[in-house]
Amino acid sequence: MRAVDVYKLLYQGVFGVGHILGEHAWHCLKEEARALRLGDQPEEPLMEAVSSDGAMVRVNLRPYLRRGFPLEKLFSAMKASSVEKRRVEEFIEVWRAFKEFVRTGRLVFDEGEIEALDREMRPGACPPRHHSEVYRRAYAPAYRVVKRGVLERIFGADELGV
Repeated sequence: MRAVDVYKLLYQGVFGVGHILGEHAWHCLKEEARALRLGDQPEEPLMEAVSSDGAMVRVNLRPYLRRGFPLEKLFSAMKASSVEKRRVEEFIEVWRAFKEFVRTGRLVFDEGEIEALDREMRPGACPPRHHSEVYRRAYAPAYRVVKRGVLERIFGADELGV
């Protein structure tokens, strides 16, 4: 995991998936699901928290599809999760906390990478980022970010089995 991957994780924990919900989002989800090798990443959990309170989660597509869950329900959860607008200040706060952990040695990340990410941020705007190549090779990430509560309402907590 590189600094940009932490940035992406924190970004998703605050803003969710709204930045990818354009006119082609449904098509992209179907195409990504179709291209996945479902046997890869067999230990991958169905969901992973991306916010400190666990309210925002990544739903990993491989275990989701292995369980036979329909993409339509996941897409509904994505749309419902993107309704609430979050503030840039929330992201800045968690990004500052991460940088403080690095500064004090509690986490070890390349400070030059962090500074480069800071330089690319604009006042009042934090651009979304892609995973690093190192992260993509190691984990082959395939997921969508949703609010856990929304997903549980769409499915029912028992149906998800988490």
